[in-house]
This record gives sequence, C-alpha cells and structure tokens, in this order.
Amino acid sequence: MIAEVGVNYDNDMEYAEELIKAAKRTGVDAVKFQTYTPSKIVSASSPKYWKDDRPDETQYQFFARSNTFYHEETKELSRLCRENDISFMSTPFDLDSVELLDSLDVPAFKIASADITNYPLLRRAARTGKPVLLSTGASTIGEIEQAVEIVESEGNEDIVILHCILAYPTPVEHSNLLMIKCLRDIFPKYEIGWSDHVIPDDSVLVPTIAAVLGASVIEKHFTTDRNRPGNDHFHSVDEALMTRLVGNIELAMSSLGEYLKKPMPIEEPARLNARRSIAAYRQISAGDKFTDDNLILLRPGSGIHPQFLEHIIGRRAKRDVMPGHLLEWDDIF
Repeated sequence: MIAEVGVNYDNDMEYAEELIKAAKRTGVDAVKFQTYTPSKIVSASSPKYWKDDRPDETQYQFFARSNTFYHEETKELSRLCRENDISFMSTPFDLDSVELLDSLDVPAFKIASADITNYPLLRRAARTGKPVLLSTGASTIGEIEQAVEIVESEGNEDIVILHCILAYPTPVEHSNLLMIKCLRDIFPKYEIGWSDHVIPDDSVLVPTIAAVLGASVIEKHFTTDRNRPGNDHFHSVDEALMTRLVGNIELAMSSLGEYLKKPMPIEEPARLNARRSIAAYRQISAGDKFTDDNLILLRPGSGIHPQFLEHIIGRRAKRDVMPGHLLEWDDIF
C-alpha cells in the first residue's frame, strides 16, 4: 500500500511531516512524493490536463509553485520517513531526480503514466537495479510492452505494472478494473497493481475490488483533509478512509483462499453431521425387502452413503431394524 502525497503537502514541510505521521498510523507501507524541476518536465505554455481551482494556470506555473521539494527538502522528507519507520518514495520526472532519489536509497522507482514513453528515464531508473513500478494510464498494450522491454534490456526484471486511468478524478464507471486481470494474463511473470484516482466512497470500494482482482500494489492519493484547496485533495483518502482501505484489503486477502474447490477443515463437522445416510423409515423385520417406502435419508452422514440407495433397494434385512436406525452393511444381505 502506497500513500500518494504527491503535491498534497501544499508547499509546507510541517504539513508534509503531519502527512507522513498520519500515513504511518494507517498501516500503509510507503509514502510517496514527487521530485522534478519544472523546466525539465514541461514547456512554459503547456495547458493542464486535469481539473482544479485555477483553470487559467499552465502546467509550468502549477509545477513551479509546487516545486519546493528538491535536494535538501527531499532529503529531509526521506529522513522524516525513516524517523517514522515508513518507506520514502518519490516519482522522478527527470534524470537528475533519479540520481537524487537513488542517493537516498529509495526502495523502488515509480514511473508516472505520462513518462511511460520517456525511454531515457526508464533506462536510468532500471539501471539502479531497484524495482520499477510502471504506471500505465492512457497507454496501449504495445506501449506497455515496449516500456517493459526497455527496463528488461537494462538487466532489471523487478517490475510492477500499475493499471491506471489518467484522469483526475476518474469516474467510477471508467475505472476499467478488469484490465488488472488482462494485464495479469499478458504479463504473467510480473506483479500487477492499481494507481487509483477515483473519488472515494465511504467504503473505499474501488481499490478494494482492485485488490480482489489481483492488484498486489495499491497506490492512492492521501491527505488529512479532503476539503483543502488544491487539485488532488478532493479525490484523496484521509486518515480514516486509508485506515479503512488497509483493513478492507487485509480482510479481502484473508478471504481469497486457494484456487481449488475442496472441503475446508472448518467444514468437517458440517460435512459429517449435515450430510445424510440411508436409514429405516419404519420398522423392518428380518427377511423383509428394502424398498423406497421403508427407507429414508437422514442426518448425520456417518452411515451408508446415499449413493448406494439403489444398490440396497430390493435386498433383504438380516435382522430387525428399528425406525430411524442408520443402516450398516451388516444389516443387509
């Protein structure tokens, strides 16, 4: 489980620390930020592709005002995560950011959906030898295959492929969660995950379903207050919802069991006492024939199995049999 803080820190280091501590309390495995230089990610006039409260602002202007977490600030975030015993991650958007994050010994590199065709970035992240999480929003299968091949070409096969819809927010009906199963079929050697941009309901159902469908890594935007201004807070989960999501997934995983139908140990008492055996419906005297009229199937299942009913009908009783008696083979000749 990854709590995606991203730019939700609102340029405030104290608030970033608050987010880290809140994320730790929820039980997630990692807190993730973003590391970039605006001039290395977007041209000055590039329009935004997401909805927020500043529709006239360009991507460059957005990234410029959000870009306070670099170098010393990024190192401080890493230190705070270590101090709170939670993994620090950050998405690099340029080669220098990969270098910086590698020097901080991040456990893995998450590549944003928008950079799945940024082959130099993929190669540099792959060369670290650390796991590479590929987000696949707005991608074709061919583009995903090409990205995987590039990472593999650097000798790195520690890859997680994240299904993602690159729309902020993602309407529930556009989540396309069956793509998780599709990706599992196409890339059977790799773990598949889900990077979630859906406005959460009170049960955080969508990422829970993703886990049930086979997503082994879940990334969800995180905040302490979904009403804070900004483009990501409103579709994030807060501490209570993230705690619920972690619990949902733990419960879901414990419920899955094996891909095999067989009696479970917990079912053994029911298997014995709720199943039926062949029994006498009325008194049967020695020498009488067993018939449909004087036999019945009764619980428990500790006697002769019902599958032998037709085999017994027409045979005779060796001894007197009382009503309700579960037949034994010694009663029959």
